[in-house]
Amino acid sequence: MKQNLYPINNLQSLDEQPCVRAIRRAEIPFRLRVEAEAFIQRNLLPDCWRVPPNDLKAHIVKTAKKIGLRRRIINRLKRLFKSKVGYKGFYLDDGELKRA
Repeated sequence: MKQNLYPINNLQSLDEQPCVRAIRRAEIPFRLRVEAEAFIQRNLLPDCWRVPPNDLKAHIVKTAKKIGLRRRIINRLKRLFKSKVGYKGFYLDDGELKRA
């Protein structure tokens, strides 16, 4: 398990990123919220302290489908913030390429 070595002031600036702010303010199931936060922490880009929005959206949509959320909720998740769902059917999670 990787230890989080990011300075706390940079983590606090995550709230300035629209996709992170949208996820944190959305009314989503607890299990999905926990997974989204874990994804954000795993996938912070150290040079800019941001999470790739396309990867975040792909991961939350895939997780929502996996836990059996209704299509209506999944469509709402897709509209939470502006970005595509992954990149040509794929996304990165902690350096591992995954199918969106």
